[in-house]
Amino acid sequence: MNLVDLGYAQAGAGDVLTSHAQSAIAHIVGFPDSVPDEARADLYTGYRKRWDANHPAVLYAVIDGNYVLATAEMEKNKKIEKIEIGMPHIFGYSQQEFGKLSTTQPALYAVMKPIRAQITDYCSGALADLKGKARKILKKENPTPRAPNLDFSEWLMDKEKGIIPEMIAKCKTAKKRGDATADEARLKDAIAAFLAKWKP
Repeated sequence: MNLVDLGYAQAGAGDVLTSHAQSAIAHIVGFPDSVPDEARADLYTGYRKRWDANHPAVLYAVIDGNYVLATAEMEKNKKIEKIEIGMPHIFGYSQQEFGKLSTTQPALYAVMKPIRAQITDYCSGALADLKGKARKILKKENPTPRAPNLDFSEWLMDKEKGIIPEMIAKCKTAKKRGDATADEARLKDAIAAFLAKWKP
């Protein structure tokens, strides 16, 4: 395998995904943080069409109520019941209708269930890839500014990340859980004593 060609092809696929993610951002309100049901349904329809193009329907023969892959001889035999099972047939059933097959036609259900699961995983994976690329694009366009570095004294007392506010909050939480060692009054006195020594 020529790795140069592989790298070129992979980069090209990445460019295509970037273009698709940009289109999704432009045309789907709230994407990628939220995906309206209608937009999700349309995307999944497209994903299933792509899966179907890569996985054509397979002909099965029905023998004594069981579904087996049809041989060339079975295909020619007009007396044998046959059925093509692929994406269009499997998703021709609603979720509720498909579930009922487990009791009404268990043999057919057993054949179609793993295929339906594969297609569903394929679709969810494709959407996850699209959302992931969209997030990278948005993050690059709107980078989060880095928080300034605090000196040690500022870090001690910082209301969000400081160690002292964190100790007070954890003590309250531990006390609610019934921790007998979580003594808020004692902690308050200890902090006061520490600050008396620490502060200039």
